Amino acid sequence: MEKRELERIGGEAEFLVLAKEGIVENAYFISTAPVRGFERLLKGKSPIFALQAVMRICGICFSAHGIASVEAIEEAIGILPPPNGRNAREALGLLNRIQSHILHLMLLTPDLVEDDGRIMYREIELLNKISNLLQKLGGAPTHPPFLAIGGVERLPEEGELGRMVENLRELKEEFLSIRKDLLNCADGSDALATLREKEYAPSFLATHLFYGDRYNLDMGVVETLHYHEFRGEDAPEEAKTSTSMVALYRGRPVEVGPRARLSLYRDFSDGSLWGLQVARMEEVPMAVDRVIRLIEEIDPREPCKTERLVFKRGRGIGVYEAPRGTLIHKVALGPEGRITDYQIIVPTEFNIPHMEAACRGLPAGMADLVPRIYDPCIPCATHVVEVGKSV
Repeated sequence: MEKRELERIGGEAEFLVLAKEGIVENAYFISTAPVRGFERLLKGKSPIFALQAVMRICGICFSAHGIASVEAIEEAIGILPPPNGRNAREALGLLNRIQSHILHLMLLTPDLVEDDGRIMYREIELLNKISNLLQKLGGAPTHPPFLAIGGVERLPEEGELGRMVENLRELKEEFLSIRKDLLNCADGSDALATLREKEYAPSFLATHLFYGDRYNLDMGVVETLHYHEFRGEDAPEEAKTSTSMVALYRGRPVEVGPRARLSLYRDFSDGSLWGLQVARMEEVPMAVDRVIRLIEEIDPREPCKTERLVFKRGRGIGVYEAPRGTLIHKVALGPEGRITDYQIIVPTEFNIPHMEAACRGLPAGMADLVPRIYDPCIPCATHVVEVGKSV
């Protein structure tokens, strides 16, 4: 048995690996991040506060949480954003997806190449460029303040939107160049060969290629369990301390994320572990093209937000395809429009079983590569704390 701290992932986690003769037989993904209690924090609060709070669950997929939250709140109070607001909101989410994918590529690059810094430097420059675009459209490179219930608070001027389109076209060309050079440098590496050879393609779940659609998801068959409940009583004591939940669909694990989206909504069929990264790298230029189209459809002379908000009793579900996969926010509002219940189900909760299963049969020394290729986000998945009992 070997336990190691996972490096170059979003948050704090350990990977407990059980190996025989150097080959992994079983593995346990143990979240060690402390619980911050966002869902309980929201109870009794205004929905306006909820939007600002949930975007701060994570410093990576902030727009995804914000969009899922406003979608849930808007359904609860019975409003829709105007076309400008919807287009700008979708563009913000996709810019966040591109930003996250580039960041993940930076974290994975050391596994693939012995880089002298040139590729990493270009990836950092690309990350800066996409963060600048988020600043222009959302008001900040993280936790965009312009995202609002009913749409967005404001839009860039027409000339600025045109410059954003040109910047996006340049960003796409630079990404494709980096991708080509990275793969050329990585050709023949042990890590890349292992990922290409290891077949692992489970059942998939996704609701939309770019945005999210709650009607493509049966919430009645989404189930969440404490990690130790999912792994059973035979799990080692160390595994029972995990602070993550596990999400199942129709009673079984499903993979969510880029490969799931492209497999269900495009003709994508790479069943290797490397297929996870291939899908992620294919999503970037697709997302850029989609953002360009959305920006070109924005008319700065038209409204971008539904101004009249009446908070009242209601329930809503927001489903969004976050960088790592299907994200779900559920909200209940009381008679005064304040939050009485809030639940968040995040992509990493769906993917935890696959990070564990996919590394079986691999050399123990390469086991931690599997969680990294899945790109887990630990702060988002942390929901369990022991205070006398699990709560």
